[in-house]
Amino acid sequence: MEEKINIAKILKNKPEGTKLWTDMFGSVTLYVVTNACDAFQVKHHNKEPWFDEDGKLYKEGVLCIYPSKSMRDWAKFSWKKGDVLVSKDNVYIIFEKFEDDTYTRFKGKHYLWKECNVEDYNKEETKMLTSVFEKATDDVAQTYIKTIEEHLDGKLNLETLEIEKQLEFKDGDIVVYGKSVAICRRIYKHTLSFYVSLTEMFGLLFADEVESSEEYRFATEEEKQQLFDALEKEGKAWDAEKKQIVDIKKELQFKPFEKVLVRDSIDDVWRASFFSHIKEDDGRYVTTGLCWKFCIPYEGNEHLLGTTDNFE
Repeated sequence: MEEKINIAKILKNKPEGTKLWTDMFGSVTLYVVTNACDAFQVKHHNKEPWFDEDGKLYKEGVLCIYPSKSMRDWAKFSWKKGDVLVSKDNVYIIFEKFEDDTYTRFKGKHYLWKECNVEDYNKEETKMLTSVFEKATDDVAQTYIKTIEEHLDGKLNLETLEIEKQLEFKDGDIVVYGKSVAICRRIYKHTLSFYVSLTEMFGLLFADEVESSEEYRFATEEEKQQLFDALEKEGKAWDAEKKQIVDIKKELQFKPFEKVLVRDSIDDVWRASFFSHIKEDDGRYVTTGLCWKFCIPYEGNEHLLGTTDNFE
């Protein structure tokens, strides 16, 4: 049984002034669609007739309004940018827009025809015949998209219809997949090998691999901090220089405004300062205004102030 089409719902996303055709009035333009999508109004000279969702002037009447005089298929007029279309000749293409207000031809992206070992691909095609294409089923569309993504080694952006190269992640990059944040060891295709991952279901996972259908992206500063906070609760931290999860030494956990001694190399003298926080990106100690590589408690080490002696 053919699915009932709500013409008003199709027209809801079309701009005012969209050209349509009626056998009674000839060419008309769309004026307004009700919020409930149960009726719509068109303009024709001084007339502004209403049609119901079935395209009838009267409930007892018949369908009498169409996309154009030459193209009378409302299902095809409902095609949206990004829809995957397929022809009887096994041609696949992504719909972009109709060429003109006759709606008999359209412009598409990623034309693909494949039969046995023969393949024909074009990034863009114009003046494709509307009449020979139908909207592909979801399963068929996903198979086609996967094919062109593998063919062009990228990911389809449904807004631009471009195949975009995947971001390249390096060892130590902090990435997000789904609702999880992880420190990347390496990513191969959809498999992420990580040093640590903060997941919604299991919390912290260490030194493991996960295969995700979700797209990977770089973590925001807020997302990075969530991971670092979770590590800190476990008495651990990320050492970006060594690329290791390390234990936080209890004696070197500082509170804000705690008196500390700091220096930036083993040849520097120890200076007195007030502790602020640890930078999450490189693990350096931040005091009032400056960053340091080494930080020790002031209390018990007063004798080191102004010297280059090592902290025991």
